[in-house]
Amino acid sequence: MMGRQRVWFAVIFWVVALSFIFTQMLQMRTVSGVLPDIFFRISSFWIAVMLYGFLMLFTIDIVRIIGWAGNIRPELIYRNYLLTKAVMFGMVCLIMTVILTAGYSNAHRPRATCLKIPIDKTAGQMTGLRVVMVSDIHLGHITGRRSLARIVDAMNEQHPDIAFLVGDTFDGAIGEVINKDMGAEFDRLQTVYGTYMVGGNHEYIGERMTKNAKDAAFDYLKTHGVQPLLDSVVLMNGSFYVVGRMDASVRARKTIPELLEGIDRQLPVIMLDHQPFHLDLVEQAGVDLQLSGHTHHGQMWPLNYVTRRLYEIDWGLLQKGKSNFYISCGVGTWGPPIRNAGRSEVVVIDLEFN
Repeated sequence: MMGRQRVWFAVIFWVVALSFIFTQMLQMRTVSGVLPDIFFRISSFWIAVMLYGFLMLFTIDIVRIIGWAGNIRPELIYRNYLLTKAVMFGMVCLIMTVILTAGYSNAHRPRATCLKIPIDKTAGQMTGLRVVMVSDIHLGHITGRRSLARIVDAMNEQHPDIAFLVGDTFDGAIGEVINKDMGAEFDRLQTVYGTYMVGGNHEYIGERMTKNAKDAAFDYLKTHGVQPLLDSVVLMNGSFYVVGRMDASVRARKTIPELLEGIDRQLPVIMLDHQPFHLDLVEQAGVDLQLSGHTHHGQMWPLNYVTRRLYEIDWGLLQKGKSNFYISCGVGTWGPPIRNAGRSEVVVIDLEFN
């Protein structure tokens, strides 16, 4: 009987383990439907299971090595070793279930992060501006229309003057989003000056899967009231500028001085750039506020310790000279719909002009 159980365990293990490869093949062919959704969910959760399974088994092995080195052999454990292993397996499964359940709940409850930032510039007749931004929605097989509806509701609750989508709005292939018309939820966004977006690295990943996917993605969002800013600048109400950069993965994107050439530097400048690199160059250019995402703050502990080393700041507010930066940990998730590092956030910034 034990032999049969091992065979079935091995079969299930490898089917689940290989499901991620299958999902990537399906995504490259822009396949949609119930079966791809199932595969995507299985494979995405499997990434989290592998991470925390490895960490727990690694911890158990360290304890065993310490016990072996110190000749510590508790009779309670070794009296019935098969029972001990069964109990340990059950404990690992229980801990894994708690971690995944809590992480799933945290990932699907967008909460507002509220800030006030003074800008020492005059913005026409305006004394303030309420900005609401989200990053890293990752619309697709995992984050669907129902999740996007929650995000839009959370944004509308803040009564924004202007809304920004700061990259990775799509997860990759756009077929699933368009087929289910998930972007229709953006029609419900209520703002004074509109909704603007920049592309992230995932918008350009989609280009590898489907020719002209990037253009199709941006054109699709335009039909739902979202205006892409691709290395371009918009003067809003004659009072402040919104600058949108192409993603850092695009080699041909403009430099910051090229983008800002000819603008009135006496007015506030808000820049959207998905990946928060080279913040010193942004400060030198005199940008008043940069909004970024991309990092996810690691998304799953302990990966947040990795992102902290990779970026000058991987989550939160930073001031360098007269420039302000807010790096969002994201409102959606990549891969597993699990978040236990950071939180699913809608960023609300009240700008106060001089």
